[in-house]
Amino acid sequence: MKITLAGSPGSGKSTLRRMLAEHYGLSTKGTGDFMRELSRKHGYSDITQFLVEYVSEHPEVDHQVDEEQRLYGEQNDNFVLDAHLGFHFVPDSIRICLICDLEEAARRILEDTERTTEDATTISDSVDASQKRRDTMRNNFLSLYLVDIDDHSNFDLILDTSSFSSKEVFEKVITFIDSHNT
Repeated sequence: MKITLAGSPGSGKSTLRRMLAEHYGLSTKGTGDFMRELSRKHGYSDITQFLVEYVSEHPEVDHQVDEEQRLYGEQNDNFVLDAHLGFHFVPDSIRICLICDLEEAARRILEDTERTTEDATTISDSVDASQKRRDTMRNNFLSLYLVDIDDHSNFDLILDTSSFSSKEVFEKVITFIDSHNT
């Protein structure tokens, strides 16, 4: 089973990735983890600043990350891939998109003590950073691949996680996956 997760920052992709992997016994990969690592290597403490200032001017970074996920999708069968373009590079996957109200997403981001590559300290700053990051990624992907990450027709399931706990999101997604795989 191949599952790709996309969606807005703070929508719960990383949490869902871990829960799905454990439930179905799948391996995991997250391109956001790789991008955060790259941002630190390039001296950026904030992922949004890295995307806006560096990645937008260096498309080879996106190409490297995207080729890595394409190969991962070709060479593996049982995984959850948390990647904004996973649906595009692993077209034979169950393609799930999580969306979330910007303020709720900002609250989640600020409360996540494991996030170390985001400098926002207020809800307002976090909302602005999340919107800027999403807009930058969308523009980069449109420019590089003519792929719109906001086009819902790219996905098998779109789920607004704004008012759900991670457990509720997980239950809704596994219900969909289990009915999709019958």
